[in-house]
Amino acid sequence: MKRLIIIVSIMLFATLLLADPMPDFKLQDMNNKDLSLAELLNKGPVIVDFWASWCNPCKTSMPYLNDLALKYDSLTVVMISVDAAKDITKAKNYLKSKDFKFTALFDSDKALSKKLNVSSVPHTFILDKTGEIIYSHIGFEPGAEIEYEHYIRQQLNLPTEAE
Repeated sequence: MKRLIIIVSIMLFATLLLADPMPDFKLQDMNNKDLSLAELLNKGPVIVDFWASWCNPCKTSMPYLNDLALKYDSLTVVMISVDAAKDITKAKNYLKSKDFKFTALFDSDKALSKKLNVSSVPHTFILDKTGEIIYSHIGFEPGAEIEYEHYIRQQLNLPTEAE
């Protein structure tokens, strides 16, 4: 019984750690316009994915994340580049060469990524409509988008695959 209480306590504590709010931010988009977290939360859950132009797994994840953005109208997908200021043009050119629906933002000073302890990319967060972080995933391999979709469907009150 004591072991069960300890396990339940650890699980509850881990859940509370994930339920941290996304720090408020204002970052520039592809057109150098500032976008805030509040503006991104205006229609429902948000996927925030930190990436870099030199990161192949990041580039691999983008079509999958774009498919989710196309599939769910109430979902906002935000790709945040952590490229250095000197490499922003390279990141923008890569994105312009694709026809992605998601929002692209730039965190070249890494202020937001440092607040979230993002030390490697890709690093994906899923936020509920209030801005609470409900899921975090480091790295990307095809199939991870299935787990992302599970959390998105929960937030949209849609049946998940297991239901």
